[in-house]
Amino acid sequence: MVSRKPSVVAFGAHPDDIEIGMGGTIAKLSAQGYDVNLVVATLPNFVEIDKKEERRNESTISAKVMGCKTPEFLDLTPDEITFGRRFVTKVDEIINRHKPEAVFTQWIGDSHQDHQALTKAVIAASRDLNNLFMYETTIPGGITEIAFRPQLYVDISATLDIKTNALDCFDSQKMRCGHLWVDAIVGRCAYRGYQNNTKYAEAFEVIKVSRW
Repeated sequence: MVSRKPSVVAFGAHPDDIEIGMGGTIAKLSAQGYDVNLVVATLPNFVEIDKKEERRNESTISAKVMGCKTPEFLDLTPDEITFGRRFVTKVDEIINRHKPEAVFTQWIGDSHQDHQALTKAVIAASRDLNNLFMYETTIPGGITEIAFRPQLYVDISATLDIKTNALDCFDSQKMRCGHLWVDAIVGRCAYRGYQNNTKYAEAFEVIKVSRW
């Protein structure tokens, strides 16, 4: 019988959320042989430089850069990204289909309502899983009155270039967020690396972890 590759699922409310928070970790897991499944909840379409299909294409190319297959785009409307039975059921179906070893989602303390609703749904749907982690909030924005608590560090020194190449796929966001956008994200990776005695790292807040 052919053995099944270990699976992980990473959820992001919007294209680029996953790359910002954990692009280096995604590339590392993919290189280690994991079946990495990316799920994007909605495709923004609210300004001239932020068109829906452009965001889909950027995310698809970025996934290839990180060594992943095309993300699963739920294409939910803003009104559908609310915490409730319908959204939880949709996330539940994804998790049951992939049977992941670990699930990653956005930090629940983020200031963006879509990020909060997504993570509440993921936590509810992952109630029977052993390994559930939240990646760090988006740049720019995301600042709230509570602080992200880095508890798990992943050394991404060897995959930082892949992370930055993945971020470079998002021309719409480089235009919207400014020329320092990627530099700011790399700067945070350097800061987390310094905390972790490595050159670059990504940090996660642990909801549940089971080891040994």
